[in-house]
Amino acid sequence: MRQPQIDLHRLLTDVRELVETESPSTDLDAVARSAEVVARLGAAHLGAPPERLVVDGVTHLRWRFGSAPHVLLLGHHDTVWPHGTLDRIRYAVTDGVLRGPGCFDMLAGLVMAFHAVAALSSPEGICLLVTGDEELGSPSSRALIEAEAREASAVLVLEASVGDGALKTARKGTSMYEVEVVGRAAHAGLEPDKGINATVELAH
Repeated sequence: MRQPQIDLHRLLTDVRELVETESPSTDLDAVARSAEVVARLGAAHLGAPPERLVVDGVTHLRWRFGSAPHVLLLGHHDTVWPHGTLDRIRYAVTDGVLRGPGCFDMLAGLVMAFHAVAALSSPEGICLLVTGDEELGSPSSRALIEAEAREASAVLVLEASVGDGALKTARKGTSMYEVEVVGRAAHAGLEPDKGINATVELAH
């Protein structure tokens, strides 16, 4: 069977455009601008525009081809890098190594998804969900991810692996808590007996 050919030059050009579109998670305007670039690149490869799903001001994108059950390709377009990072870490490919803020996590993965799906004889049975708040713990996209995953026969997360490039079959999860500790205010030097040390109680 003839293997589909991937245009490496175009792939790297696409990665560069995403890397040079800053998308720090906490800047919703930047995330929205990034989403438009992702939407345009994805539409060019996949032949269809995405659904734009804005939840709590965060822009997520979804392409669906066919009905469930499907294979869900999951990624994100927000990054941890603050504005101005490109001034000191520029996009570059040196000695076969791609560098640039967000290229590893996970803009190159998104571009590879577009190119891979475009190389299929048909995208039927594929859902591609690209969220805009993964680096914050997916607070606004969690429900979208869970809903799509329930209908999927398989979910492939497109972040890069490390080291030898082995396929990751599981990822650790995270939890976020807000803890409020209340004490009784008192002057520590003059009247400590009137206070309650909230720090000690928190330690307990």
